[in-house]
Amino acid sequence: MKLRGRHIVLSLVLFVLGFLAAYSYQLTKEHPQIVQMSEQEWEKDFFYRQQLIQLEEKNRELQDQVDTYRKDINQLEQKFGNEEAAIKNYVEEKKKLQMITGDLPIQGSGVKISLKDADYIPSEENANQYIVHDRHVQLVINELYSAGAKAIAINGQRIYKDSFVNCVGPVISVDGNQYPAPFVIESIGDPEVLRTSLELTNGVIDILVNDNIEVKLEAIERIQMDAKIS
Repeated sequence: MKLRGRHIVLSLVLFVLGFLAAYSYQLTKEHPQIVQMSEQEWEKDFFYRQQLIQLEEKNRELQDQVDTYRKDINQLEQKFGNEEAAIKNYVEEKKKLQMITGDLPIQGSGVKISLKDADYIPSEENANQYIVHDRHVQLVINELYSAGAKAIAINGQRIYKDSFVNCVGPVISVDGNQYPAPFVIESIGDPEVLRTSLELTNGVIDILVNDNIEVKLEAIERIQMDAKIS
């Protein structure tokens, strides 16, 4: 009895397995396209995924190139901006130098020094000791330049590095043009610095006063001088 029971159970198991195998075979036979389509779809999906990965990598490369180009452009713009600023500074510096050399007009604050012969001259024999000479004018000019004067004019005539000042009898000649006293020397620069330099103890003004020259010094808010005539 036990042996027959085991046979029955085994037979049932074999029957079920056979039924499942037959059903699976029949299903595969009747619908072979299902498996085939799934393989095609998988292949397409794999292909598209590969294409997408390649496109993403290419996109990253292009983005890196764009970032590099953008960085280069920013550097060039900064370089050109710096060069433009440098050129502008050079132009401004050139203008300043041209103003100082007299190639361009100049204006600014400064001082005015008036030199006048003494009102009282004791005797004709000592007259030269009471009048303004070219050395007095040159003394003032040298002190003004030493104090940082940017431009100087005598009686309205601007002087330059190659200008010459000398006495011609009772008048002073500036580059061949003669001017009588009083002699007005205008100077463009820092008024306080120029004034302090002239008023130093035993300085220029003290020397002029000791030589019996009447001196008047004042600060001027705006002085204008023309450019050199070619």
